[in-house]
Amino acid sequence: MSKNVVFFTSIPYSQEQHLSYEQYCLNTWKYWCNKNNVELFILNEPITDPFYMKPNWQKMYAFDLLDANNIDYDQVLIADIDTMIKWDTPNFFELTNNDFTAVIDNDNINWVTKSIKGYQHFFPNINIHWTEYFNSGFVIFHKKHKKVIKGMLDMWDKNSEELIYMQNNLKKGHDQTPLNYMVKQMGFNVNYLPKTFNLTHLQRKEIIQDFMFIDCGYIWHFNGFDKNYREPLMKQTWDKIKHNYE
Repeated sequence: MSKNVVFFTSIPYSQEQHLSYEQYCLNTWKYWCNKNNVELFILNEPITDPFYMKPNWQKMYAFDLLDANNIDYDQVLIADIDTMIKWDTPNFFELTNNDFTAVIDNDNINWVTKSIKGYQHFFPNINIHWTEYFNSGFVIFHKKHKKVIKGMLDMWDKNSEELIYMQNNLKKGHDQTPLNYMVKQMGFNVNYLPKTFNLTHLQRKEIIQDFMFIDCGYIWHFNGFDKNYREPLMKQTWDKIKHNYE
């Protein structure tokens, strides 16, 4: 019987790095997945050298890995390992209409606009406006969207050197903007969920004090933090809310 799947990539960028905050993410997601009869899949061994192919791109192997492990699925959420999910979050798989589903990302319009322009030459006939741009840290695919993933991997295979240069020198992001383009190029409708399902850039929203973000959203995305601040904040959050997951 087909199940819905939550897929994480938990791969450090280097041998020296350790994703110490991973445990707080997974503590919450394991509870939610069990509660909603959802399969949880964690990629914690790199497919290839993460210094070369960043974990952000390696998550595009999600469908291949699920197929290789004989996991029958209908929908797959690919989420970032720096997220935590609230204990009473509704089952978002029931809110997709089997469309590609994501959440708008307009926290930094300047960066979004520059990133869109930076990747435009890969997709010369596709135009994206910042008002339709989504964050790739919470994206739900139906199995009919497999060709989007294939398109992303083909793009990497053909352009990896240029993509690495752009990521390291131009600072225009990793997989996120190419994924926005790929979904639109392939003509798939995007179903946008409210920001509560991917509450990004908590510091910019000024909702960190007194853990205000806990009541502001269902999924808290701890992106944009210095790595030395992210782990303590996620730990403090877990210590405050863990009684809800017992």
